[in-house]
Amino acid sequence: PHRLPKHLLQMCIRPVLLNLREYTKLSIPLLRGLSRLLSLLSSWFSKTLGEKLLEHLQRWTEPEKIIKHAIWKKGEEPLVAAAIIDLFELLPDETSQFVEVLVKTTLKLEVVLPRYQACLIESPFRVPLAKYLNKHEEAAIAFFVNDHRLKNPIYSDLLQDILNRKESHKLRKKLSDS
Repeated sequence: PHRLPKHLLQMCIRPVLLNLREYTKLSIPLLRGLSRLLSLLSSWFSKTLGEKLLEHLQRWTEPEKIIKHAIWKKGEEPLVAAAIIDLFELLPDETSQFVEVLVKTTLKLEVVLPRYQACLIESPFRVPLAKYLNKHEEAAIAFFVNDHRLKNPIYSDLLQDILNRKESHKLRKKLSDS
């Protein structure tokens, strides 16, 4: 098979990466494009992309600031955050260290979700989180399965919901095998 020269690929990826520098430039089409890039070339990216995405995602925990920018359509803001979470599943395999911070950020996002005034039936963050946790099932189990978290309804309810999703088949199997 033919391979594109590395410099040509870098030249093509550059505009996308430039737009990732600032969270105000993130859009659903840009994040979908990045998703396609990651699914084809995940080995080209390092964990620093995950760190940058987390940094941006943290901003969505402050709805007033996000809404004030008036960059995204009213009610679309949480979908941008969900699209960011969706990218984590596509990051290179060695990015399981994001489990704890991604779970905690997702919980914060769900607390502030009503302030976005989006017409959503359920949290848009759970499916992308389930896909990421399913990919990193060992780290996910290590995070959730301890007395402190299992006794905390916030975490135990989240884990139960995640396990009931079709996206969590590997996580369910790993948990039932242990």
